[in-house]
Amino acid sequence: MFTGKSMSRALAKKQKTMTVEEYLMFEEKSRRKHEFMDGEIFQMAGVKRSHSTISQNVSRSVGNQLEDKPCEVHGSDIKVLIREGHYVYPDVSVVCDEIDFDTNGTTLLNPLVIFEVLSKSTESRDRGDKAEDYFKLESLRDYVMIAQNRVRVEHYSRIGGGKWTFEVLESLDDKLILDSIDCKIPLKNIYSKVELKPLKLIKKKK
Repeated sequence: MFTGKSMSRALAKKQKTMTVEEYLMFEEKSRRKHEFMDGEIFQMAGVKRSHSTISQNVSRSVGNQLEDKPCEVHGSDIKVLIREGHYVYPDVSVVCDEIDFDTNGTTLLNPLVIFEVLSKSTESRDRGDKAEDYFKLESLRDYVMIAQNRVRVEHYSRIGGGKWTFEVLESLDDKLILDSIDCKIPLKNIYSKVELKPLKLIKKKK
């Protein structure tokens, strides 16, 4: 079994797979966060200013609306167990009513809403492995992916029977409506103080 520095060296040199127990031990001592899926770990890269600002905007907007309700809003320092063998660090997670954490209080087991701010290094997983398992997570009602360089919010909402609805919001005048937690978030609040890239105009050929 890996321990301490030996685990860090093995991870860096050989990229050896880990058991869940080894991962949790390693993560507890690590200065950096790592997601984990079926023996493989993924180091979480540092985020850009826009990523951080959007995450904070979402946390603040949702937190203010849930202040008097039996809910908690958590940032990216809290792990979420999507399924056995798959641990992730969402940018924002929301849980209400019967709030269920592991015995250490570091891993949320029953999120109601998950927000992921997309970046080049994480987008493929946010749309792929993570999304696939998020959609199977019984407690989850809303999965929201937010672009950080342009106005685009993708919202998946569970309607029951394993089915989900999907909508795309691309105007600052739009509102993200989360019926599961009775929240409405204007996109202008999500993108407040974020420097967005201007849209590129496509020139017509003569």
